[in-house]
Amino acid sequence: MKKKHLLASLLASLTIATALPFSLGSHFQTQAYAKTTAKKTVISRIQKTPDLNPTSSVRSFSKATYSQYKSTFNKEYNVDLMSKPSVFNHHQALVYTPSPQLRKYLAVSMKTWNNALGTTVFKTGTSTNYTIRVGFGTGGQNGSLWDGLYRTNKLWVNKSHFNSNSYILTVLEAVSGKKVSKPKTAADKAAYDKYYRGFWEATITHELGHSLGLDHTPYLDDIMYAQSGESAGSIKYSWTTSKTGNGSFAGFTNKLSNRDINRAKLTKLLGYW
Repeated sequence: MKKKHLLASLLASLTIATALPFSLGSHFQTQAYAKTTAKKTVISRIQKTPDLNPTSSVRSFSKATYSQYKSTFNKEYNVDLMSKPSVFNHHQALVYTPSPQLRKYLAVSMKTWNNALGTTVFKTGTSTNYTIRVGFGTGGQNGSLWDGLYRTNKLWVNKSHFNSNSYILTVLEAVSGKKVSKPKTAADKAAYDKYYRGFWEATITHELGHSLGLDHTPYLDDIMYAQSGESAGSIKYSWTTSKTGNGSFAGFTNKLSNRDINRAKLTKLLGYW
């Protein structure tokens, strides 16, 4: 999740710059319920939902319908299978990090998703029993290509950025468009610490979102926000300009949007977690 070119949304006061039909209970009734919905009906319902937000009207189809039109749902809502099959067992992943530094951030990020989805999707694993491993990475060849990265069942946090005393200041400068000085007063220090904590919690929450099958969106209030995206595979459209959403910015607050949550509910129905 690249964060170098974020928009100035939340710099705030930082002074350092079915029920199944049961009446008959017949074999015929059960078979009818399981039939695949006509594609034109699926498309019609999708078109009535907000952009990239699979509201309840498209989360009430049969399992056969999600299987039949999986590519359509992927494209319309920027989702896809991103974890290997062994990551989620009964809709639950065991997450482990050997890093004492990352442990507290990871715990918050796991709780963020669990609370939002109303179930324990992410559970703390152990060194010998885990399905997702979280650790530090190098951030690519030049060390600045990403802040967080998820692939198949491994989640990395950019160690250089995490341990830097100036990286968050650089991000804040990009957000505000102004020079941001190092914290001097106690109030400045407290504000900086809040942004630092929120940034890395949001980064890990974002990467856990990928494990659930969520790709990026252009909305600043989404935890899955990215600065840009290209229409390919399971991406609905290209963008280079961010969208404001509800006016908040998840990159420092670690708050999931309604769109984040609904997309995760959809990926469960699609069998991605």
